[in-house]
Amino acid sequence: MSTTQRIVILSDTHVGDRVEEIEPAFLRAIEAEQPDQIFHAGDVCHPKLIDQLQAIAPTLAVQGNRDWFLGYRLPKTCQLTINGLKIVLTHGHFSIWHWFWNYVYLFLVRRIHNHKFYQRKLAKLFPDADVIIYGHLHYPHDENMDGQRFLNPGAGYPEWRNNSRPGYLVLTIFPDGTYTTAMKFTSLDVPANV
Repeated sequence: MSTTQRIVILSDTHVGDRVEEIEPAFLRAIEAEQPDQIFHAGDVCHPKLIDQLQAIAPTLAVQGNRDWFLGYRLPKTCQLTINGLKIVLTHGHFSIWHWFWNYVYLFLVRRIHNHKFYQRKLAKLFPDADVIIYGHLHYPHDENMDGQRFLNPGAGYPEWRNNSRPGYLVLTIFPDGTYTTAMKFTSLDVPANV
């Protein structure tokens, strides 16, 4: 029999890459959600973070472009079905060449990443998915497009694109396959007893 699944989704924590440690307030906020599972959409950068998340709930992570550069090997994509809902977990950088040319374009044009571009490409790669979870852009996004739901939790560390507040998503999947999403941001001055 299916049960309701509460999943915390995070991405782009960059532990050991851009920040030394994940913020303790961020971990406390995730733990307070009492998740059944945690999904990490890449750019973990150091396996110690997965150990910290595993202490909260079973954690599934995929490889981001920074994981690849730093030699941390994870699967590029995970496809799973929960209560009949088809889910894809990926970072969204597609390939190192795509990543490289994307950043050349961003540098030359000085524009932020475009979610629609990524969503269209992901939809072509995973046409049967009901929900596509991706990271890479560091900017939170939750949108339905052409019958698919696209979820990006933003960056899991204090960064200008998330107003210096680490973000995550909560995906709740009910036994009948319906679901809700909630975007959350963590204030870094959260008291220790939260």
